[in-house]
Amino acid sequence: MLNNLIKENIVGLRTKVIFIRILMMVAILGLSYLSLSSSLITYGQSPETTNPQMKASGFIVVPIEQHLGDNKNDIFAPGFPFRGDISNTFNFTIDTTPVGQSYLLIQIFGSYSQGHTMNINGQNVTSPQGTIGNTGDGNWATLTVIIDDGILKAGSNNIQILRNIDSPDNFLIDNIVVNWQYQISQ
Repeated sequence: MLNNLIKENIVGLRTKVIFIRILMMVAILGLSYLSLSSSLITYGQSPETTNPQMKASGFIVVPIEQHLGDNKNDIFAPGFPFRGDISNTFNFTIDTTPVGQSYLLIQIFGSYSQGHTMNINGQNVTSPQGTIGNTGDGNWATLTVIIDDGILKAGSNNIQILRNIDSPDNFLIDNIVVNWQYQISQ
């Protein structure tokens, strides 16, 4: 019992370290993008427009912390409420107007099947086959989902995960990081 508790704490700590590293990479990439954009504009390397538009990136962490599956007892995770086939709907706010493609970083544990889907603002943002899944049984992973332009909007947004009911998969969703770009006024 004590060994299992220690193992669970180690898995939790590893997850938090990975998550912090991901957030740091997102921040560094966002700053690098800003630096590159402004230097390209300064040196006139944007010949296709006469009025170049600068972009910045923003992100928000949406804590999901839910257990999806067909067997509540398949994964011992007391901090992750069991929801069956459909997660709760989670709301988040974007304070700028997103432009272009965006992406999600999803922390998922224990999925070995494909076909799970995710809806943002009522629209399926995964492929028809589903892109969420197959992290390996008993493994944490961070998956990336590309979001088409026009799905995210300024103001209130929502996200929900649906389990592929044709799979025996039981998995945990921890956090989802939503990343987008927006125009900077000049």
